Amino acid sequence: MHKKISVGLALTIAVATLIVTAVITTAVTMNIYSGLIADLPAREEMFDSLAEVDNLIRTHYYGTVEEESLNAGLTEGYLGSLTVGRNAGMTSEEYSDYKLRQTGTDKDGNAVKTVTWEKFGSAGYIRISDFTDTTPDEFKNACDALQNDAVTGIVIDVRDTDSINIQSAAEVIDQIVPLATEGTQAIATAVDKNGKNAKVFSADANSIDLPFSVLVNESTAGAGELLACDLRDFGKATVVGKTTAGNGTYQQIFELTDGGALVLTTAKLLPYTSDSFDTIGVIPDYEVDPASQTPEDLNGDPQFMQAYASVSTMQS
Repeated sequence: MHKKISVGLALTIAVATLIVTAVITTAVTMNIYSGLIADLPAREEMFDSLAEVDNLIRTHYYGTVEEESLNAGLTEGYLGSLTVGRNAGMTSEEYSDYKLRQTGTDKDGNAVKTVTWEKFGSAGYIRISDFTDTTPDEFKNACDALQNDAVTGIVIDVRDTDSINIQSAAEVIDQIVPLATEGTQAIATAVDKNGKNAKVFSADANSIDLPFSVLVNESTAGAGELLACDLRDFGKATVVGKTTAGNGTYQQIFELTDGGALVLTTAKLLPYTSDSFDTIGVIPDYEVDPASQTPEDLNGDPQFMQAYASVSTMQS
């Protein structure tokens, strides 16, 4: 049996609901509005300055203003003023090429491999030239092949490897390390400017029971640095070579209406247990200078030979 309520009570409930909704909406709106108001003076000054320059150029400049170049220049200038992390713009063509590369192909449809490997003595050597969406599977194939060949340790080479694809690096790391139980309890954590976790990269319990060593140099940046830092944090690897670039921030890609994209630093990247390596770099356990000339093979590479000795020692 349904109990009826009076018209007066119904009206009271309706009015109360409207009041509560209005209060909540007003609070949210005021927060947004307050943020906008705080930015208004700075934005107004910026646009006034830009309008003044634009007016002077269009009035007095002898040449013709190319609107497409002007828009690109404005974007580059804005991004160039940002001082934290790595920020860049991509044209529609550059962004299209970037997306293709992430899938393992180039603009001509050719396969792009980011991982190569070989056996050297009793150890395996894996070279990672880039971190893309296909790199984790390529890395797994390399590790499987080397383990089937009974290697006793693996050297991973990320010298000159510069990538913002932290997800790809985290998936490679996850194959090697066990469950993250210390520190951040994650392979990596991206923390935004408000101190909130923007992204957490977790690890499962599966791991590879072999010693590793990671080769790095001054041009190892971003994803490659995280790989070296985390494998050492987990006690799985030594790091050999030269101190890395120190790009310990997290980037996101935002698509633009013209088909291009912006790469923006949106968070600081925290590794497993170490402090952030941003602006500092990952300092190697064994600092070794590279060969004076490009070596013909691994035997002539002093950095590799130290890494090879390191995995041999760890195994024994």
